[in-house]
Amino acid sequence: MELRSLEILVEVMRRGNFSGVAKARKLDPATVSRLIAAVETELGMRLFQRTTRQLRPTEAGLAYFERIEPLVEALRQANSAAEQLMEAPRGRLKIASPVSFAEVNLVPLLPDFTAQYPHLDLDLVLTDNDLDLVAEHIDAAIVIGALRDKTSVAHRLSDYVPVVCASPEYLQKHGRPTGPTDLAGHKCLSLALRGFAAGQWKFTCRQTEKTKRVRINEHLRTSNAMALKQCALRGMGITLQARWMIGRELREGRLVDLFPEFEVTAALGDVAAWLVHPSQDYLPKKVRVFVDFLRARFRDGPPGDRDPRVEAASGAP
Repeated sequence: MELRSLEILVEVMRRGNFSGVAKARKLDPATVSRLIAAVETELGMRLFQRTTRQLRPTEAGLAYFERIEPLVEALRQANSAAEQLMEAPRGRLKIASPVSFAEVNLVPLLPDFTAQYPHLDLDLVLTDNDLDLVAEHIDAAIVIGALRDKTSVAHRLSDYVPVVCASPEYLQKHGRPTGPTDLAGHKCLSLALRGFAAGQWKFTCRQTEKTKRVRINEHLRTSNAMALKQCALRGMGITLQARWMIGRELREGRLVDLFPEFEVTAALGDVAAWLVHPSQDYLPKKVRVFVDFLRARFRDGPPGDRDPRVEAASGAP
């Protein structure tokens, strides 16, 4: 029995008439009727009761429909998957990301991705706002923080590892704090994001595992991490930044890690960088190759936290 005939049968069951299916498939209603009759003949059972006014499924027809509907969808997806294995991914891929994260960790990777998949075109949506992936037709998105959308599939790209840092110019002018409690006497620059505590940072000693919360003087608050980094580089104060945002500046000495003996955070829960996409029974190839590409590139940490000189010496991509 041909898959096309079964697909038409499923559509007739759903619509309850031949004419709607015929119109959607650009067929003659008589052709649809003949295909259904052929299925009934092959099965040796009547699937529909036909009158001049109504088309009604029989009990046997309903039972058959319940069994074959998921099988027909599975076969359709299997055929599509097999076809895609034979060809390069193509079309338009819509990606969303927070602005600062994209600038440091995503955009530098896109030339390699498009070189590897030249038939894919990209829509890059940069926003710090929450998006409805389905409503906005987003194929894949970077999410920073705790996951709230339980309907999407999520891949953990990287932990969120914050660092308390300041520029040498700020430290020369205002002095270096000797411990976390000294921050009360300094100008601090903080992220104003949902899920982040206002006016306090939490420190955990790596050696003793003792934890304490420290009140800070918030000289500046902003929702944009890149703006926060630029303010810190210009000596405006001490900031708490994800290591993926400031890895290069730390290596070059333009920012100084003030408390390497502590783990520190302003987040109220588990924060990470996630790659998410809408949950689907079948993942389009263009999304699958992007997921695989990004997970591979983040395997050794976020690009912004890696030393390119070490990668060049090791031959890493």
